[in-house]
Formats: sequence, structure tokens, C-alpha cells
Amino acid sequence: MAASNPTGQRNLVTFRLDRQTCALPIEPIVKIIEMVSITPIPQASKALEGVINVRGMSVPVINLRRYLGLPEAALQLHTPIILARVGETVVGLIVDEVIDLLTLPGDQIVHLADMMPGGLGEVPIWQGLVHTPGGIVLLLDLDHLFSAPPGVGLTQAVETLPRAVVPALRTEGEEAPREPHPPEEVEA
Repeated sequence: MAASNPTGQRNLVTFRLDRQTCALPIEPIVKIIEMVSITPIPQASKALEGVINVRGMSVPVINLRRYLGLPEAALQLHTPIILARVGETVVGLIVDEVIDLLTLPGDQIVHLADMMPGGLGEVPIWQGLVHTPGGIVLLLDLDHLFSAPPGVGLTQAVETLPRAVVPALRTEGEEAPREPHPPEEVEA
């Protein structure tokens, strides 16, 4: 995920969660859509809002506010969902607002492990932070979104979804599904 292009530039999509500006590398982002009808999954992790239909493929949708323990906010008609590839799965990430595309030198990212005192441990879902004229931007690490300790329950909830609902999820030894085409349209 930390790969950069040959010139050392990083392209990030910035978004807001509560009062914090966050970012994702642009590479795993498939598409950004506005809110659509979400089908809830009973007894799933609270952070899993449900699933949406994206061109015939069911995509799990995660409410990043809930996942990160931030105060709840009502979902609005124009609330964005960032569709991103995590491993072999496309997931939707509900954020408050998509702000902009930020291009910066890769060496401008400060890795949290480099600045945290040893006793505080790591924060694996945050790849690092960037100082910008508008303030500090936290860089989310999608590789750790499901594997970080707060995400253990979320990982289990997504894994319990029926294979028909999320065909890209599979256990070791199962035949790999055909690679889905990136979504171009969203069906509510």
C-alpha cells in the first residue's frame, strides 16, 4: 500500500471524519459514490452498516465513524461512500465529506511508529500523517483496516456474510472467483 510512483509523489484522496481530515492512497480507490440504499445485516458488527449492490456485486459498507469510535452522524442523501479494494474485496467506506485530491512528496509523510514513544505502541490503521497548510491529515492504512485489534470483530462479521452476498470473500483452498470489473454504475 505504501508504494509510490517513480517520482516519489503520493496521490491521496482527503476526506473528513468528524473534525479530523483523513486521507487514503488513491491506488485502491475504485469509485466515490453518494449514499444509496443499504441493506443491514442482522447481528453483524456495529461498524458494518450493511451491503449495497454495485453492478450486481454485493459490497459490504463500513461506517468509519463507528469503526473509529467517533460520535454518530445521520447519513444524508449526499453522504459519500468511498469504494476501495482491500485485498480481493471491494468495500464501501462511509465518510462525512470527500474534500480533495492531495499530491505530495512521499517523504512528507511522517510515520506514526517513528514519532511515538516505545511504550505507546503502534496504531496500525494509521499509516502516518501529513502536515498541510490546512492542518494535520491522518493517512489511513487500508491493509490494516480489517486486521487491527479494533477491527477483529469487523473482520469476523464480514467473513460471516454468505458467499453469495460477498463472492470475493473466501477461505483458504476455495477456488478464486473471477476478478470483478470495477463498478461504473450503482444500483440502489
